[in-house]
Amino acid sequence: MSEVKAWGSALQHSFRAALKVERVFSDPWAIARAVLAVIAASVIGALLDDPLAWAMMTVGTFICGIGTLLAPIRHRAVNALALGAGFTLATLIGVFLHPMGWWFLIVLALAAYLAGLWRALGVAPGIRACLVTIGLMITADLSPGVSAGLTMVRWIAAGAALVVLVQLLPPYGRRHPAQRKAVAAVYRTLADTARAGEPAPYLSSAPFTAARSALDLLPGFARPAAAPLYGLLTEAENIRRALLFLPTGRAARLPRPAIAEALDAVARTVLTAQRQDADAETARLLDSWTGPEAEALRPRLQEAARLADHWLESRGPDGLDQVLDAFPAENALRSGWRRLRAELRPGAPLFLHAIRIAVGTAAGEAVGRACGDFWGYALPDHGFWAALTTMLVLFPDYGHTFARGWARPIGSILGGLAAWVVLLPSGWSAGWLVAVATVLAACVFLTLRVGQLVLNFFITAWIVFLISRLGSAPHLIEWGRPADTLVGALLGLVVFVAIPTYHHHRTHELLADWLRVQRRLLPALVTGYAEAGAVDAAEIDVLRRQARQARERLDGAIASLGHEPRRHRSRWSAAELTGIQHAVYEISRCASVLYDRQPGSAADAVPETAEFAAVLDHHLAELAAVVAAKGRPAPGELRAAFDTTATRSGLADLVDPAAPDGVAHARGRALTLCLRTVTAVEELVSRLATGPQDQASSSSTGPAARRAATTLAGS
Repeated sequence: MSEVKAWGSALQHSFRAALKVERVFSDPWAIARAVLAVIAASVIGALLDDPLAWAMMTVGTFICGIGTLLAPIRHRAVNALALGAGFTLATLIGVFLHPMGWWFLIVLALAAYLAGLWRALGVAPGIRACLVTIGLMITADLSPGVSAGLTMVRWIAAGAALVVLVQLLPPYGRRHPAQRKAVAAVYRTLADTARAGEPAPYLSSAPFTAARSALDLLPGFARPAAAPLYGLLTEAENIRRALLFLPTGRAARLPRPAIAEALDAVARTVLTAQRQDADAETARLLDSWTGPEAEALRPRLQEAARLADHWLESRGPDGLDQVLDAFPAENALRSGWRRLRAELRPGAPLFLHAIRIAVGTAAGEAVGRACGDFWGYALPDHGFWAALTTMLVLFPDYGHTFARGWARPIGSILGGLAAWVVLLPSGWSAGWLVAVATVLAACVFLTLRVGQLVLNFFITAWIVFLISRLGSAPHLIEWGRPADTLVGALLGLVVFVAIPTYHHHRTHELLADWLRVQRRLLPALVTGYAEAGAVDAAEIDVLRRQARQARERLDGAIASLGHEPRRHRSRWSAAELTGIQHAVYEISRCASVLYDRQPGSAADAVPETAEFAAVLDHHLAELAAVVAAKGRPAPGELRAAFDTTATRSGLADLVDPAAPDGVAHARGRALTLCLRTVTAVEELVSRLATGPQDQASSSSTGPAARRAATTLAGS
């Protein structure tokens, strides 16, 4: 595909994505509280008969209300208080920065850089940081003077306070709503996995990562009450491993619908805070289910249901001390600083994103101030709206940035045109202007997650009615705001093209990062078979989490390739990348089963695995280095080394004269697990190598495997 065709295809794809409208809404009660705050600001403004007080209070409730709808992880009142305080403080600082004139661009660039870097703490915190920076721009750009600016800040603070107050109103519901939602999503994912007739070739670990991240945010004093949720996440890990290794040949004999219903019942109980038992038929099917699979999975399902009831009855940490010990609370400031520091180095995923936001926001403010009057159809010497648009258009990846770059100006143009048409008839009273502005603000809250086009339609219309109530040249807003939005969006796209982040050259490095984590994880798990209790559960938990995060970064990069104009430059084709993902997933499954079946006693230990752990460490290190250097690994080397090591160490010797049946079952289990891991790694190597696929298949039956198969078949 030529460069021109690639760019044309990517632009078409992003334009179609910009027109997409989704039926995704925030929590209805959260929307109702945000709307109530705006109504309260409108009522107070009407009683005061002060247009400026009404407008600034509405701005405070509007911005902070949006912040409360963005994926709340902490308590809604805490989120509202933090955002309200930050936004108010930013507007206060902006008042005193207003006299700086063009020198303000330096401060704005620094603030925008920090807002972009703040995304390391999550998407929602990153957007809230942008909202705070917007508060800085509002008064630094629009304040007519210090005295009038402080008046604006006073009313903005009052609006932010209204948002905090409405968060204290009922209904209250159970505690930890964000954590409950995340844990429920995990169990819904497990239910979908159980419901599938065949095991999926690839499953995302994102729900588990999201649930762990949400639970990790809880401070130490709040964790005892949430102990059953931690237990449910731990049990979900056990259920996931059991589900992944259900036999496929006997799928008809497995009560998959009943298993799925039991998991859905747990999810509903946690999410709704009401008992949601599985139906009687499900209970009957699970009770009548027999076999080794039932013995492995049914107790897990029963324990998950028990933990859901435990949480529902508010029994706290009763009997769950060990679960809480497995999730030690970390200092929030230390954890946040570590995540931010990881993105400060050049080449980090969010480093360039922060640079783009800093450059784009400062450029938007400069261009808006320089030519913001648009030949008399907009407010002169104000670049706030263009800078705001550039900041909110820029995302860390190409697909989202360009889709938002098309959607925001289209929505703003349509919203400004609609507001102009509606306001053409004269005779609009102040009361009607306030009422329509309140309705439009409610529409913004409702459509916040529907799509950028629809959202900006209502935002621009709301701005027009807000300015109309102030009487400050509304016709300049009707045309100027869409023009500012168009300029800001185009600036954002230009900045992204000038300072891009494309994933076609990152996939090999992300794969190498994942392999480096596996180099630490897999040998540690194999070593655990040499001696019972040798595995440090806390260390393995950290490594598994790092492996999961590295795999999700790789998945995200691969998913972004289809939207980029340079995807044809990727080292691997789409089909090859899919195969690599499946191979990575299979290695992850092997790590899960290695962890799940660690020896519980000295009789189950297999000292012979220690030598293979060293071999595995060496080969994974070499593989990671080859992938990072964009080299081509040679298939079959790990398999040959494993066969040699298994023969020399005695791991492949499954004869045990001391056993009643003459078979060393513990050694056979260890050999099978190690062999499966080797096969999975070799599958990945074969997909990365240049040679034909049959090179790996020709080495798939070494002497150790043949000897193991012969011995086990004879037993």
